[in-house]
Amino acid sequence: MAEDTTRSAAARRRSVRRTRRMLHALTALALALSAAVGTAAMADSPTGSAADSPPPSTADQEKGMTSGLPLADPVTADTKRALTITLGAARTNFQVGGKSVYGESYAGTFVAPTLLVKPGSTITVRLVNHLPVATSLHFHGLHISPSGDSDNPASCVAAGGTTDYKLAIPADHPLGTFWYHSHAMGTACPGKSADLADMGSTGDMTKMADMADTAADGSGFVPGDVENQIFAGLSGALIVGDDRTLLPKGLQSVTAHTMVLKDVQLDAENHIVQGGIVSNNPTVRLVNGQLRPVLTMRPGETQLWRLVNAGADIFYQLQLDGYRFTVIGEDGTPVARVSTPDTLLLPPGKRYDVLVTAGAKAGAATLRTTAYSTGPAGDQYPDTTLATVKVAGTPAPKLPAVTGGIRTAPADLSNAPIAQRRTVNMSQAADGSAYYLNAKQYAMGSSVFDTPAKLGTVEEWTIVNYTEINHPFHLHTGTFQVMSVNGTAQPYGHRQDTVVVDRAVGGENGQVVIRIAFTDYPGDWLFHCHIAAHEDKGMMSFIPVVR
Repeated sequence: MAEDTTRSAAARRRSVRRTRRMLHALTALALALSAAVGTAAMADSPTGSAADSPPPSTADQEKGMTSGLPLADPVTADTKRALTITLGAARTNFQVGGKSVYGESYAGTFVAPTLLVKPGSTITVRLVNHLPVATSLHFHGLHISPSGDSDNPASCVAAGGTTDYKLAIPADHPLGTFWYHSHAMGTACPGKSADLADMGSTGDMTKMADMADTAADGSGFVPGDVENQIFAGLSGALIVGDDRTLLPKGLQSVTAHTMVLKDVQLDAENHIVQGGIVSNNPTVRLVNGQLRPVLTMRPGETQLWRLVNAGADIFYQLQLDGYRFTVIGEDGTPVARVSTPDTLLLPPGKRYDVLVTAGAKAGAATLRTTAYSTGPAGDQYPDTTLATVKVAGTPAPKLPAVTGGIRTAPADLSNAPIAQRRTVNMSQAADGSAYYLNAKQYAMGSSVFDTPAKLGTVEEWTIVNYTEINHPFHLHTGTFQVMSVNGTAQPYGHRQDTVVVDRAVGGENGQVVIRIAFTDYPGDWLFHCHIAAHEDKGMMSFIPVVR
């Protein structure tokens, strides 16, 4: 009897896997057709395409923009229990630095509304796709289900379609800063289209799956559209709770600012470049869609800044001249040890919650992104002013300093028993046309690992970079603890969902060792490089997590 039950369960699992593979292959073909239509339509679309002629200089792109205006936080969408928020992805024009620019938007603005959600609540985000190509949503950093109608990477919206994302935020979800953006993966979209529902018999689906196998390079891999869609404007901040409540009493009512870092490249007709994006080209760096805004603080005033790199490809290395940042949260997770660095590296997708205390005297300081290189095969970013902090007015009362850790920081995994060790190798084609994890491009239904992870266990992964480009490694659904970087042990200070894996230097590959606690949610936990261009070209996979 027990053996029969085991065989039956195994057969059911095999059937589910077969069905999933067919669905994934079918959706790959659907996006390939959708992408072809989108490419044909792009020439007549408001977003244009990359030109063969030299790109305009940053100064030329900034013409018509106004700098020096007061910093304005993004508009917010404050959610109550079970509230539905509608986002309409569309090609449109909006203001960037006060200049009319053509791109893509969820709500008519370059920086999407900041979603404010509360632990223990359930919200519905309705995505209406007015684009001529498929799109999707990913709620980056949220610890919610990766399956069903939640933060499911296989969930996508075909052109003209609508999908509801139902986000059940756990009551004990960390308080902090997250973000949301298009995650239109080539081999996933449009997984919820009417065409899929109307396919009919399994035989029809198998035939379509066989056709999909010939898409793109013959392996089932189809390039994604994440880079184009984020770069065009489809991203915004998401804040869970209010992490000021975790601070000493005097700091719980300080002014908080959300600063969404995004960049644009404009052609001569003020279209955001699409197709063939070169992140090394002249670029306009923006804060909340503003060009070099001014933030005013009183002498001695402390503020909370929620910093989000919501761009597609470009790194920010932040420095506030003459100041230090007091880091209380990283990637939406309260820290176990407060730190006070003078610079913060934000690759695409990275977030920090920091306290900044103004000087005792009136004056001004520059917030800049300093010169940074992603490697000899990558990009070279110049030192660029982002904003000015003006200190003026009557002095503010002195507030307590934050030391030690934040009380809701997750537990240290240093002494956790390790259920399994794995290796993730990052590599690329010599011409940069393809990127790989463990020598494979992304294919839904086919993980780079042979065995799943189990809920309730901790695993240790070694991520090795064989390329000459720094890659930000990102994990969906959960966070991880960095144990060592390039062979140097790291004391426990926090968990995170994005870490930069250094490029190979002098024949030595960059290497980061992380530990992941698999809790709460079975399903496919995605991981990838968060340079969107690399993700689109295959540097992505998933780990199946089972009970």
